[in-house]
Amino acid sequence: METRKIKYSLPVKVIDSNREFNVFESLFQERDDQVALGESDLTKLNPGDYFILDFGEEKCGGLRILTGLDGAIYPNMKIHLRFGESISEACSTLGEKGACNDHSTRDMVVEIPALSDQHFGDTGFRFVRIDILEESQNVHPFKSIYCWEYLNEYDPIQHYESVNPLLNDIYNTCIHTLNLCMQNRIWDGIKRDRLVWIGDMEPEIHAILHVYGNIDIVKKTIKSAVISNKMPCWINGIPSYSAWFLLIMYDIYKLSGDIEFVKEYQSYMDNIIYLFDKSLDKDLDYDRAGLSCGMKNFIDWPSYKEDNEEERIDANILLLQYVLPKVSEMYQDLKLYNTTLPELASRAMNIEVKVPETKVFAAFYQLLHHDEESYQALIKDNSKGMSTFMSYYVLRAVAQKDKGQAILMLEEYYGGMLKLGATSFFEDFDISWLDESYRIDEVNKGDKKDLHGDHGEHCYVGFRHSLCHGWSVGPISFLIEEDIK
Repeated sequence: METRKIKYSLPVKVIDSNREFNVFESLFQERDDQVALGESDLTKLNPGDYFILDFGEEKCGGLRILTGLDGAIYPNMKIHLRFGESISEACSTLGEKGACNDHSTRDMVVEIPALSDQHFGDTGFRFVRIDILEESQNVHPFKSIYCWEYLNEYDPIQHYESVNPLLNDIYNTCIHTLNLCMQNRIWDGIKRDRLVWIGDMEPEIHAILHVYGNIDIVKKTIKSAVISNKMPCWINGIPSYSAWFLLIMYDIYKLSGDIEFVKEYQSYMDNIIYLFDKSLDKDLDYDRAGLSCGMKNFIDWPSYKEDNEEERIDANILLLQYVLPKVSEMYQDLKLYNTTLPELASRAMNIEVKVPETKVFAAFYQLLHHDEESYQALIKDNSKGMSTFMSYYVLRAVAQKDKGQAILMLEEYYGGMLKLGATSFFEDFDISWLDESYRIDEVNKGDKKDLHGDHGEHCYVGFRHSLCHGWSVGPISFLIEEDIK
């Protein structure tokens, strides 16, 4: 059953246009949202005109366009709509620097009748460029252009406030990012990757449990993941995502106490435990489970390099060393029967791995072993080498030894995105982008790189990069758990 509501909001300003900005003044006025005959004070444009609207912050939805009548009713005018999470994306053409319509249509040509009230698009965006196509013989005036957006309304069970304004900004932007990604299911991103990637969900669900509890959208998302990943399989085709699923169930048990929900999925968890039992001996080899897996030793994208497979294998072992004892503890507490699990957890802990150099891998080592070498790997170059997906674990691992250092890294990394105009947090971010790039709410400047179009790698090159990704909300759990004021 649909629980989302639709909210309408006006743009906050025009960013750029080939017309004088005073032409658009009526678009910012609160008006009756019913189209009528004989209306005045409309925005009248010509073929070839364009303008870029800024709605002030990241949205999940589209446009509602109301038009009046000035002259002939027919023919309809044609406009080119381009939604963007950055100004540069809104000005891009399909195929340019990764610009695409993947998962949601954000670039389209539509016909607009006179005296119409229509909705267009459903994507993640803050900016919209509207071009009146030269072929339009009849340009109907605009009465209003709204953003329509989906909103879920959940009552928080926990609030956070710091004496540090930057930490408050980071926390509140994480909450905005989280809420945008809580649609009919918990999504990865709202522009691209509107999917249930169960590994990616762990930071999101962890945060939701802290802020809202084990609400229905969590249960619906997990149910969808189980339905679409029938055993035997690695969830989403990635072994580490099956480990994250186990950790999610542990999080639900520990943070919400919803024991009955956890018990409902025991047989599913038992199947995952069986696959890890087949894979773990004196080392880890997922091929022993006899299942195909596309990304065998994956943890997260920034750390996925062709030349670090050995370290990635160690990182998967560290993930299992972190997860399996927790799940074993949960089974024991809830009196769930699985004779394999305690010995499997012990077997995982007995596998020796090297101290990782990669920051996100070193986080697991430090959480498990409180090791000076792994701590130094974590704090090397401050936040350089962090990832948004693994931020919670990196910050927690550093805070075990020096909470002040963890806060400095959080402020540099997430504060860096805010400095570049972020109103939601990104799929990926590298601190080196900070000095070499212009802001996402600035028109292209030739003296610096385009933060959105000139960065990104793997599956998120250029404008395909999501600037609102739910896995980036790790600071919510970190700030609450560490009680940082």
